[in-house]
This record gives sequence, structure tokens and C-alpha cells, in this order.
Amino acid sequence: MDTVDIVDRARATGPARAELADFLRNRRARRQPAEVGISTLGQRRTPGLRREEVATLAGISATWYTWLEQAREIGVSRGVLGRLSGVLGLDQAERAHLFRLAGHVPPARDTARVSECGAPHRILLAQLDPSPAVLTNRRLDVIAWNRGYQSLFGDLGRLPGGDRNLLWLAFMNPRFRALSPEWETEAAAILGQFRDRLGDRVTEPTTRALVRRLEEASADFRRLWRAMAVAPARPRRRPILHPRLGRIELETMELAISDGGEATVLASLAPPGSDLAERLSALLDEVDSSGVHLGGAARRHGGEMVAEHRRHDPVVVRREKGEVSAGEQHHPAVGAVFDPS
Repeated sequence: MDTVDIVDRARATGPARAELADFLRNRRARRQPAEVGISTLGQRRTPGLRREEVATLAGISATWYTWLEQAREIGVSRGVLGRLSGVLGLDQAERAHLFRLAGHVPPARDTARVSECGAPHRILLAQLDPSPAVLTNRRLDVIAWNRGYQSLFGDLGRLPGGDRNLLWLAFMNPRFRALSPEWETEAAAILGQFRDRLGDRVTEPTTRALVRRLEEASADFRRLWRAMAVAPARPRRRPILHPRLGRIELETMELAISDGGEATVLASLAPPGSDLAERLSALLDEVDSSGVHLGGAARRHGGEMVAEHRRHDPVVVRREKGEVSAGEQHHPAVGAVFDPS
């Protein structure tokens, strides 16, 4: 029986314990001996791995593992769960499910990995125009933004990559602060959302580096950060004091994307057909017409980045070859995917 992680045990009870037992049996039956380096001769009566094989590979006793599959009320450590995940070949979602069933918080994903902005994400961002919208990862790094966002808040492509983070922009970008007539409320809301999104992942090295950078640069951040506010993103009215539009109010909400990643769209919406929506649309004429902008690479001059996107766009290529039918439309959001890491 494992003894290394004995201080880090949790107990799942009732239905969760029965579900844990069923899940382990199912994934054990699915795992083939050859996948873990076990050679077999002839037919095996047991599909997949045997209990004692799983136990040996995970470094625990066969009796204790059998108790787990029998739904007995025993504690199980994170270390054991991690080793069982590897032996059973669980993917990230299955691993998180196993931890939850056992009464543990799932292991953190790497939030330093900036998600890619795929074509569906870009179409969604473009459809939200003229309302400003951004695609962010869990750490609030900005992955992509639409024309509506650029028209209100400026071109993020001109900023260094490390500054394209909503937390950094709120505290350190003069334009963003000037646009927020209720800056203290807005900054506190973003901080609470930041903590809520990250949970225990707030201790990850890249996140800690961002926090240290802000603590060194901003007394306001140090003050609000130490208040330890935690608040999930909720729909709210966001006032903006724009030099052209004056004071306006947009309905801000978070749109989770169920694609297995950790990207989220943050949108500030104007009612369709409203006077405000028309005024926002008028602002779009003053920004370039390239659709959705991708973070990561430094923005090149004279629309070169836009040209690079379109050069690899299959619809554009087909159009230039005369292969696109008259009724087929090219959406401005569809372009090449750039790795923003």
C-alpha cells in the first residue's frame, strides 16, 4: 500500500465512491496489456489488465486496489491517483474526473500555454462586432480581439506580448484606466475574476511571475491584490468614458467555450439595432478591415500581418484561383491560425 502521500488523502462517499469503482473497472478493462509493456500468450479470461497488474504498475498493494474497485470507504492520495491515471492511460478529462470522484481537486492544467484561436473562435468574435470582444485564456492573456474591441480600446497588436493581459491592461495601461470612469470597481472585478478562474493554479510559476511584475509596478495592484477578492464573472453593466462617444454603458459577460480548451470570450454588448450599436458601428470605419486580430507575433507594418493571414486562407486561395462559386461568401474572421505562444 502506498505510504508516501498518506497525509494527502481524501474520502469519496456514497454515490461518488460507487462511481469511482465503476470508472476504475471500466478503464482497467479497456487498457490492453501491450500498452503498458506486458506480453501475453494465448487468450486471457480478463479483458484488459488484471487488478494485480494495475496495482503493481501503480506501486500499491493488490488488496488495497481491490478495495477501491469494491467501493470500500478508504482514503486515496493524489499521488496514487496520478499513478493510476498513467497506468490506465487516462487523458486530461478522464484524469480530472477520477480526481473529482475520489474527492480531490483535479490537477492543474498548464495555464501558461496560450490557447490557439481557431476559425470558430474568430467567426464568433467577428459576429460580435461592433460590440467589443476578446478571446482570453484562464490567466486572462488576450489571444485575439475583434474590430469592435480595437475601435474602443486601441490596437493591442502594438503592445509587447507580455502586456496583452487584461489584468496588466487594467492596472498599467493609461488608455484603459482613462476609459474606466469607475476604475476601482472595474479593477476589483477583474482581480476577483482572475482569482476565481485560476483557483489553486494561482501558484503556477508563470502566474506568480505576472503577479510579482504587477506588485512591483503598481501600488494599486498591491492594495487590491491583498484584499484576496474572489468573484466569478457575472453579467454586469460596464461604463466606458470614450473620447468620441462620451459616456456609454455596455452589458459585459463571459462566454465559456466548450471545446476542451480553456479559452473564454469576454464580450461587452450593445443592444442590436440600438443607437449605441450604430455609433459603435461608425467607429469600425476608422480601424483596419482585417476582421479578428491574433495575439502573439509583433504586429507588422502596412497590413503585412493581414496579408500573411489571407495568404494561407483556403477560401481566399480558392477565390484567387477562380474556384469559389458566386454565392459563396468569404467571412473576414476566417484566416490562418498563428501559434500565439
